[in-house]
Amino acid sequence: MNKTITRETQRLRQAGLSLIEMIVSIAISLIVLSGVVNVMVVSKSNFISQREMAGLQENARFALKYMTDEIRQAGFTGCIQPQIVTNIVKGSPTSWYLGFPGLQGYEYDAGIATFPTEFKNEVRANTDAIVVRRGEATGLRRTSETTTTITTSANHTYKPGQPMLIVQPDCENIGMFQISSVTANTMLHATTTASPGNGIGFLKSTASCTYNAAGTVSGTAPTSGPIYLAESTLLALHSEAYYVGNSESDATVPALFRERMMVNTTTNAAYTAEEELVQGVENMQVLYGIDTITSSTGAAPSDGLADAYVKASAITGTGAMLWSNVVSVRVTLRMRSVNPVYANSETYSVFEGVTGTDGSDRYMRQTISSTIMIRNFRI
Repeated sequence: MNKTITRETQRLRQAGLSLIEMIVSIAISLIVLSGVVNVMVVSKSNFISQREMAGLQENARFALKYMTDEIRQAGFTGCIQPQIVTNIVKGSPTSWYLGFPGLQGYEYDAGIATFPTEFKNEVRANTDAIVVRRGEATGLRRTSETTTTITTSANHTYKPGQPMLIVQPDCENIGMFQISSVTANTMLHATTTASPGNGIGFLKSTASCTYNAAGTVSGTAPTSGPIYLAESTLLALHSEAYYVGNSESDATVPALFRERMMVNTTTNAAYTAEEELVQGVENMQVLYGIDTITSSTGAAPSDGLADAYVKASAITGTGAMLWSNVVSVRVTLRMRSVNPVYANSETYSVFEGVTGTDGSDRYMRQTISSTIMIRNFRI
């Protein structure tokens, strides 16, 4: 009888948990839960880091590849040593997109006033800009020409207002004009109907002239009809500028922009418009490889190899410091993640020795660089 009561009592006592047992079990559960949460937090952090790193590297590849392809073609006219002999487009000395040389850079250190008006107020502090001008890769052949009308070998789709290059087969003469009107297989370069328009209708390859914004000539203006040969090539002028600004979708995010020349088909006017290419480009520094020249006038580079890399502000247009002596370009980009990555602020150092490019924040950064050889030896 006593044994039966004792067993029943033991079963009743084991029907629940004591307070101490509950505390211990809760503590163990909290430890396990804490571990699970910690794993999730670390995994989330790693995921964010990997996502931002992947995005940063993808943006870097795109930015550098896009710019490389364009810079490599700077100054293209189909000739090894292109040289603009006659530019009858008004505004060509003052509008960065209406003339040559094929390559030109702008250094923030030299002052923002030196940048083209179209984008100088959009450029982020302490960053450079670069302009590329070239003829398009494919064009038309000239079959005949009168004073202001060029007949082409095939029908074309060029519109009035489009700046064009005409290149003689022997590459001795290259001219630039703006189309004033067109038919299926002709293009005119009269002084009317296009903006800014041509300073004169004649496009003679033996004259050397450039027109300012008011239409006043610098050099010798043509006074008679053209002498460009049959089989001369007609190429549309392609002008682009690259700079770093603030993203249009989020002003706190840096981005690479392209400002390119376009044509308004209603007003027949050449103008420029900006396009955001890729986010995450925080800074761009550009150096230019200058070839040592053999003549005091800078008439010809020596071997096509860069003897020194200099800033844009050092290319003064005298002696060896000519844009036409630039044979390579070194582009260095500092990439930044679009979103914060680190839990705490991380210090980042000065970029390419440029004052004001250091600081501390939670963003991830990476530097990439590429040296680009210019295919057109003389630009």
